[in-house]
Amino acid sequence: MFRNKILSIGLAVFCVLALSSSALASNLGDIIAVEKPSFASDHQAKPAVDNTEKAHGSAADRDKNKIADDLDDKIAKTAGDGKIDVIVLLNGDPDEGMLKGLSNKAGEFKAKVAWRHAIKGFAASLAPGQVKKLAEDPAVVRIDLDREVRAFLNTATSWTGVQAARTDFGVTGDRDGSETTYSKNDVVVAILDTGIDAAHVDLDGGKVIGWFDAVNGRTAPYDDNGHGTHVASIVAGTGEGNPLYKGVAPGAALVGIKVLDANGSGTTTGIISGIDWMIQNKATYNIRIGNMSLGSATSSDGTDSLSVAVNNAVNNGIIMVVAAGNSGPATYTIGSPAAAANAITVGALYDPGEKGWVLAEFSSRGPTADGRVKPDICTPGRNITAAKAGSVNGYVTYSGTSMATPFMSGVIALMLDANYNLTDSQVKNIIYSTANVKDFGPAGKDIDFGYGISLCYNAIKQAGGYTGSFSDGLTFGYVSDSLPARRTSDYWTFTVTDTSKPVGITFIIPNHTRLIDFDIYLYDPAGSLLASSEGTKRQEQILILPAATGTYTLEVYSSRGSGAYWFNVSYR
Repeated sequence: MFRNKILSIGLAVFCVLALSSSALASNLGDIIAVEKPSFASDHQAKPAVDNTEKAHGSAADRDKNKIADDLDDKIAKTAGDGKIDVIVLLNGDPDEGMLKGLSNKAGEFKAKVAWRHAIKGFAASLAPGQVKKLAEDPAVVRIDLDREVRAFLNTATSWTGVQAARTDFGVTGDRDGSETTYSKNDVVVAILDTGIDAAHVDLDGGKVIGWFDAVNGRTAPYDDNGHGTHVASIVAGTGEGNPLYKGVAPGAALVGIKVLDANGSGTTTGIISGIDWMIQNKATYNIRIGNMSLGSATSSDGTDSLSVAVNNAVNNGIIMVVAAGNSGPATYTIGSPAAAANAITVGALYDPGEKGWVLAEFSSRGPTADGRVKPDICTPGRNITAAKAGSVNGYVTYSGTSMATPFMSGVIALMLDANYNLTDSQVKNIIYSTANVKDFGPAGKDIDFGYGISLCYNAIKQAGGYTGSFSDGLTFGYVSDSLPARRTSDYWTFTVTDTSKPVGITFIIPNHTRLIDFDIYLYDPAGSLLASSEGTKRQEQILILPAATGTYTLEVYSSRGSGAYWFNVSYR
């Protein structure tokens, strides 16, 4: 789709260049360029708008009293002196003077934290009367309940089709014929991490069939940090403690390789020792997959010793799945061993249970130091709940590429359950196939999404030669364009037809420097500003659950500088 771009020029721009540009919008979406809407701001001052849900269900403010509906409900149930955790949005910076004035008016309180970028506002614990008094102040835009936000593991497995694949194809990682016992005849995944708590109900019953401790030399599985247990549970937790948190391949067996200490750190020497042991004992335990949710943040060219060790593990028949790292959204943040040429390097996503398919802002980006494109693939890694070490049956929620990596390892375990003869190269060919990814970002493999978002159901189906279909029910579109100068805007529209489906926007400034700062603003069909992202980094993102069907408008605005941008939108 080609079109002429319409530019909105801010008052500070003294001359305007007439220019023509073309932009590509995916045929899969319905993203259309439009002129500046009458409701759009000129951005002389950035609006104080939260990046998250603004008006849907209990989080809406339907009576327009500047207090969210669920907070109104909470106030009605709270005694006069009881405290409620809230977030207060302001129309200016929450500086010392502003906070002192509000405290004097509403009754003394102390802000727990104040923000000036993602939102302009603060968090505090307030009595019901204080909330009502603050809502009367013209400096206050809105007051929200400080809600508990969780994206269970089952939302990630649901949206990617993992649950459907287990049901449709009968794959769990169990290959020895018993769902309650584990052996080398199951699909076996090695977890190189802080250890595994084999007493947790999701990981007990002999699931950990092998163990090596490169840190303390202990002979029985344990986890004195908790990271490895969480990772192991994402791969193969049985969900016995809570079926909502069942792992991707609950029938798989595990080998624990402790290479990180109680503080979650380790040495290259120790990690290589763990890989070395894994290779030596591959046949003993029939290890097919090695999961490494660890690494360095320094950009690597893949020739360092740890990357070489990972490559050699692959050469010895072990499929190595490695975390991209959590140093994004800047480029050249792929470290070691994520830069290993033979590794499947995994980036992290928000899944639609988190209000949209959006690349996690922390997920590390390529290229590698020698110019290769990494990561390879992206899977859910934001707010993943899995087993908590030392709790017997408890769970904890973490975010990171450390969580996305075992998700991919679990998917590969299901692929091997479907066809155990698959080689490393065959697994990669299936995962990276255009039929098995949502190609977010520029066409083909790119330094942000890699090949794209893994369509796990399709990959498992192809691995086993099965028939069946799965869809997340979302449309997605891609746009690439540029802004010519400070205080210029582009406007794009798309039509939402289903309010039960989230809207997720990943916005990237590919050639970002400190001299470039683009922001994005999302307007609802009535022209109200629904959400914004006003950071200063390479990526902006918006995730919402829309309250109404109709035409939504995305404004791309230059607060500083000029240059190219691209974005994806997933919606329905």
